[in-house]
Amino acid sequence: MSRGLASAITDELAKGQYRMAHLVKLELNTTYLYTDASFNITESGLTYLSNSFLLGLNGVKENSNINIGSFNLGISSVNQTILSDVLNNGHLNRQVTIKRAFLNTDNELISGAVFSIYFGRIQKMSIQESGASSKINFSVANHWSDFERTSGRKTNNSSQQHYFDEDLSMEFAPQAGEKLQWGDISEQPESVAQTSRNFVSRR
Repeated sequence: MSRGLASAITDELAKGQYRMAHLVKLELNTTYLYTDASFNITESGLTYLSNSFLLGLNGVKENSNINIGSFNLGISSVNQTILSDVLNNGHLNRQVTIKRAFLNTDNELISGAVFSIYFGRIQKMSIQESGASSKINFSVANHWSDFERTSGRKTNNSSQQHYFDEDLSMEFAPQAGEKLQWGDISEQPESVAQTSRNFVSRR
């Protein structure tokens, strides 16, 4: 995507000795800030940590077209804090923001040279374990990935009848997961009756 660059930026770029770094904001139950630079970077009052936990930004790119942008974000699960966070609090639809920053030869941010290049949400997660490494992979996609979904649909009979008036597949949806009594409980031994009370419909 084309941008207008201030002279302070073009002057540093013309030297050919600039550095580039990514700033990743991962908003789980707690917000985590990481950079792939070899040192911490503070931008807009936030400090992005360089701690080797950020293992991959595969597929991050920017263009002028409206499309479904997705990529894989790799985080070391040696960091037990993040691993505990996602296992206890979930990960779906949590926000991920990525910025690209340009630094001068003194490893200082060039004024005005920090650009937001990606904003999306986590769609799925996997954990890869081996004898030598442990890694969390987040699959992240932008809001266009949900663009064609039909909104307003609910998993109940009324909503289903509105769209498909002869489809009764949702007629008993409210009963899914409810406890059902099986047989005449009053005439059964207590142990059997208790089993009957705890029987759960799995339809």
